[in-house]
Amino acid sequence: MRTYHEPIAVLFDERPAQFIWRGRLLLVKEVQALSREASPWWRRAEQSETDLLREREVWRVEAGNGRLGRGVYELARTVGEEDWVLQAVAD
Repeated sequence: MRTYHEPIAVLFDERPAQFIWRGRLLLVKEVQALSREASPWWRRAEQSETDLLREREVWRVEAGNGRLGRGVYELARTVGEEDWVLQAVAD
């Protein structure tokens, strides 16, 4: 997987339904996994103590838009927030 940390817009209703990455609209076809992880250790210097206690959700989804076919993407956000980022894309 290639790693990224790029902000994205996500339409979310209990699960990601679609997202925009680099100007392309991608429709979520399948949710493959959902995991939670602790706040990234490498960002701790710029975070407050409260932020360090917050978890991140990572959604692994299969998505596509017809023209580009399908791919596997990891979408992440702070639990309860709308700070979505594209975390990784499968090669």
